[in-house]
Amino acid sequence: MRHVGARIGAAVSAVRRGVGAAVGGNRPFVAILIGLLVLGVLMLAGPASNFLEGRSRVEVLQAKLAALSEENAQLEERTRELRDLDQIELLAREQLGMIEPGEVPYAIVPPAIERPRITPPREPPPPPARPWYDRLWHALFG
Repeated sequence: MRHVGARIGAAVSAVRRGVGAAVGGNRPFVAILIGLLVLGVLMLAGPASNFLEGRSRVEVLQAKLAALSEENAQLEERTRELRDLDQIELLAREQLGMIEPGEVPYAIVPPAIERPRITPPREPPPPPARPWYDRLWHALFG
């Protein structure tokens, strides 16, 4: 029993020495500092990723805005063109075939061109083979 008590006492004193060495000096300060750094990184990871995602989303939206502004400028230019009466008349003549009273319309029809065949003409596919019983019937009874 004495040996067991002595061993337990030695173990307890070893634990006390280890705890005293861990608590004494700069070790507790360093451990707490590392813990606070890890906690800070974990707390800032979410907002930082949201910030970076928002920044990339803003860049995409700015690119869309530039493209839409360019398209809007082109459409405004087209609107200005279509307010011109000469332009409207030209479009009516070209696209709708309209004429002024007293004018004679002419339609130019391009000549038909004999185009050479690039591929040989297709032959009709052979008729499907008759079933065996039909061939047998005709072979026996003509």
